[in-house]
Amino acid sequence: MIINKIIIYDYIDKRIREFVFTPDTNIFVSKLNTVGKSSLIKSIYHSLGYSIKIWPSNWNINNMMFQVTVTNGERKHIITRHKNLFYIDGRKQILNEKEYSSWLQDFLKIHIKIRDKKNKTLSDVYASEILLPFYIDQDKSWNGYIYSKSADSFARYNNTVKNIFDFYFNIANKNIIDLEIKKSGIETEISVIEKKIEALSLLGKEHKEFSRPMRVINIRDENELSENQIDKYLIFINELNNGVADIDNKIIELDTKISELSRDKKEFNKLFSSYEKKFAEIKYSCIHCNSKLTQEQSLTRLRIRNNQYEIIEQIDKCKHQIEAFEMKKEQEVSEKNKLLEKIKETEETLRKTNEYKEVDAYINDRVNQEITNKYITVEQKLVNEIYQKDNNIKEVNKSISKERKIGNQKKSEIKKKYEELLNEYERYFNDIKLDDIKFYSFKEVKGSGIAANKKMLALYTIYTNLIANYAEVKVPFAMDSFIKNETAEELKKQMFGFLSKHYLSINGQIFFSMIKENVKYLDQSIDYNFINLEKPILEEINSKNENLIKNFKIIDNQ
Repeated sequence: MIINKIIIYDYIDKRIREFVFTPDTNIFVSKLNTVGKSSLIKSIYHSLGYSIKIWPSNWNINNMMFQVTVTNGERKHIITRHKNLFYIDGRKQILNEKEYSSWLQDFLKIHIKIRDKKNKTLSDVYASEILLPFYIDQDKSWNGYIYSKSADSFARYNNTVKNIFDFYFNIANKNIIDLEIKKSGIETEISVIEKKIEALSLLGKEHKEFSRPMRVINIRDENELSENQIDKYLIFINELNNGVADIDNKIIELDTKISELSRDKKEFNKLFSSYEKKFAEIKYSCIHCNSKLTQEQSLTRLRIRNNQYEIIEQIDKCKHQIEAFEMKKEQEVSEKNKLLEKIKETEETLRKTNEYKEVDAYINDRVNQEITNKYITVEQKLVNEIYQKDNNIKEVNKSISKERKIGNQKKSEIKKKYEELLNEYERYFNDIKLDDIKFYSFKEVKGSGIAANKKMLALYTIYTNLIANYAEVKVPFAMDSFIKNETAEELKKQMFGFLSKHYLSINGQIFFSMIKENVKYLDQSIDYNFINLEKPILEEINSKNENLIKNFKIIDNQ
């Protein structure tokens, strides 16, 4: 993917500007700090969907619209972002963040899923995770952790950084993801069966009037009843058994549906609470600023309120369905009780007839035995289903292990390159130790001051080179301001020289920012595209640039 240009439009302060980039190394340069270099880099990746939480105080993205033109092979698209909505190629597609993330994966021809930390199921990742190896933020990426705390969203998945690099290094390829999805589906099916067994167990406790049979009487031998009498009792037993079993099966299904709907209702209530909080924030902010809502704020309120209504509608729908199923269950239980009452009356009649005294005992034992057998049969069938699905999971795990074995061979190759670069960079810096940081260790980097800064720079540069060499997907790299404090000239020479040799020389599109006085430390043999910035980086709207505004008319075309 190549980012060809970005247009940033501040419609409140009436400023706008277009920045055009080359497919190679683009460096944002200013004479002093706090001019807007970081704002520009952040804006580029914000436009691509990255969740950036910390912005310069004078850069209010809620007053801005962003538009980037991107290409990937023969595909070319215009992405317009306004707050949390993305407009693809005008109004051809209007997407929220989740929908946009799926679109971005399709655009890059990738398919990444990671297990959600909360429910352990495989989930589609957001744009921040897709862009994780490619963007190093000024505020979040230099805090002592390599990648892992660059975006707040990474915490919602298990081992986010490792899993993302596994994908880009082809250690966990599409086959593994497909197998993991299959495994996740089987696990869900097992969960449903376990719920049925649980419901069956609860129903079994309702049959207190039936005890397990202690004996089975042979009617022909002990009572010498006629064939006709035996047939009557067998028919009676069979009807009783089938009637009770059919009703119990219906109750099991109803209990399963009620359980599923109750879980859905609970999740909708949680979602509703989160929207309540969001709506309250907007409402309170209006009170605090003591000003009328802008049109956009009104639309935001309406959008959130509409979501609330939709959620309430879903909650009510779940509630009504639960009530309907519970009413149906009550009807089934009532029918069963009528059947059991009829059985009881018949038994009373039989007890008063001497001819059927022994048959009474026979029927009771036979009925209890048939019902027990029916329960055992249903329960065994469910247990067998779980056993079969457990075996299916074992087979899937074997396939996953086979794929991972291939991936581990690739991982060993990449690890070897990692150690080679680690040694090379350690020799270059000469005054820091890097061999204590193992491959794929994204924990806290120990150290402080400039030493820790060097370590972080070396590690980010290593992983960037590995991605550039081993990943099939090409996305622009960006690194923002690795030097925050005053640094001695010798150290600047060392660090910018290292950066120039090992980072800015990578084949592909790169974005970097620096102050002008440090340009002299770069390798001058590399052809850089310098974009000089002055404060403010956006220009007042005038006759020369007002034509750029038409690019954003699509948003007003409701």
